[in-house]
Amino acid sequence: MELIKYEIQKGDTLESIAEREGISVKDLVNFHNDNCGLTNTIIGSSIPIHLRYLFFEAGVSQKIEISNISFQKKARYRCEQNNVIVIDGKPSFSSQTKTQYLLSVKKENSDNIFAITLEDYVNSIQPEEMEPAFNLIKEIELVRNNVVFTQNEKGEIKSIINLSELSDKWLNFINNKSKEIPFYNEMKARAPETIEDFIVNGNKEFSNEKELGAVLGKNLFYHILLKANLKNDDDFRISQQSQLFPNIKLNTDVSKILVSNEENITTYRLVGTLDKNSVNENEIIKLYQEMYQPIIKYSFTEFNFIYRITYTIQNETGFLINATVSIKEQVKNNYEIITKFELRRIEL
Repeated sequence: MELIKYEIQKGDTLESIAEREGISVKDLVNFHNDNCGLTNTIIGSSIPIHLRYLFFEAGVSQKIEISNISFQKKARYRCEQNNVIVIDGKPSFSSQTKTQYLLSVKKENSDNIFAITLEDYVNSIQPEEMEPAFNLIKEIELVRNNVVFTQNEKGEIKSIINLSELSDKWLNFINNKSKEIPFYNEMKARAPETIEDFIVNGNKEFSNEKELGAVLGKNLFYHILLKANLKNDDDFRISQQSQLFPNIKLNTDVSKILVSNEENITTYRLVGTLDKNSVNENEIIKLYQEMYQPIIKYSFTEFNFIYRITYTIQNETGFLINATVSIKEQVKNNYEIITKFELRRIEL
């Protein structure tokens, strides 16, 4: 039995911790009281004010046991993502992330169960001064991207089967490994409120299937995988927050186009069109004038969001063979955030 000594965070409740661990509040409290000592006993339905730590058993969950799942098909992928910020035609920031994933699939009735393991993660950043922050992000990605899940009919993550395991790994990271990361310690000393928010948001993400599923769905590897496994060819809509402007939501209508269909290979293209009627242009202009015009000097031109994905699947297995992505959010000629992504299947 592995005992976890969990440091209670702001916003935690017995209910939120029990939900994250996939157990009842009663079992959580009983186990804690059996292992905490007399002065730290929980009496009632709330966490005592003086209590700093909660004890529970790692990996105990009432959800589906992963060990009972026999995955039938596997594939390995390498991905490369390049992000560039261009200001007045000149690159001001760039990052490159190379990843390797192992994908396992099991057919369960009419649904697929996917298991994804992040096997390698390498990034490079310009300017180099930002690299320590991205090293912290890397550690979170390594926790997050070892996940078992199902998807719904909209091409979104439906349920995360190993949520309890991921929650344990997150808690272990916060309570132990984070203290070995210089950037984390520096931020904790210089801006403790930022680290506190970071922990609160992480607790929320790793305790809730919907929250974690939404975060994973923004990862382009998952995004392509989920959309490629949709059972229909209907158009769909994606909604996301603008990367340029705070509190601006972008709605993009996506059409699925058949490019080619050969003997055992089919290629599709996803083309997105921004619903400009759902965007408050006056608010965007105001934000541009406040945030960017003092730096760029040029006046607002035209706002747009461009979304293009092309992917090829093997008809017999349904596995992706390759994919390319081009996404751009821009104030034309003035400020652009560009993402290029490539995926290719490699040998197991």
